Amino acid sequence: MQACARWFSHAIKDQDQTLINQKPDNSKIEMKTHLDETAQKKSAQILLFNCMSVRDPQLLLPHLLKTCADHGVYFKKAFFVPGLSVYHKVGSHAPTTTDSNVDLTWQFTLQRVWENLMIGNKGKSTIGAASEELNDLEMSARNWERSAVFSSLPLVIKWLRDSVQQNQSTRFQVLVTGSLHLVGDVLKLIKK
Repeated sequence: MQACARWFSHAIKDQDQTLINQKPDNSKIEMKTHLDETAQKKSAQILLFNCMSVRDPQLLLPHLLKTCADHGVYFKKAFFVPGLSVYHKVGSHAPTTTDSNVDLTWQFTLQRVWENLMIGNKGKSTIGAASEELNDLEMSARNWERSAVFSSLPLVIKWLRDSVQQNQSTRFQVLVTGSLHLVGDVLKLIKK
């Protein structure tokens, strides 16, 4: 989680950092600030998280939160969602679930851990910039101030795409982590 948080923190900071132009002979010309339309937008960091129930979110999430905060990155929202795919064996032909009666008990547990961390850190640097809310966007499932549980991954992707359309002045930076299955499912869905 610490390595993931460091990578994410550096990746989003690098988008707004100074770029160096170089001559064809590789000597430096000048330093130039990245001022394109994307860099001028305000940003909102969002966590999309799931892990297997054999993992301890009380060990994982604090490391993620603290490492990001140490780098000045604060999540505005955290979303918890069950994975789309159910893998029983290694291979590229793993089935996907389509069950509409998904048990969200574990996702609500993850959300409670997150909310308890946020409440416990209130007033400390880890909550800092996260107090500003996103523009009254509708959420699904149980919605708390800083987190939500979605019943499916396609709903989260739809929410994010709709949010980007509705908030063109905000750049959404989403960290998908906790489960490699979740990362793979997200990559599959965003290619559609």
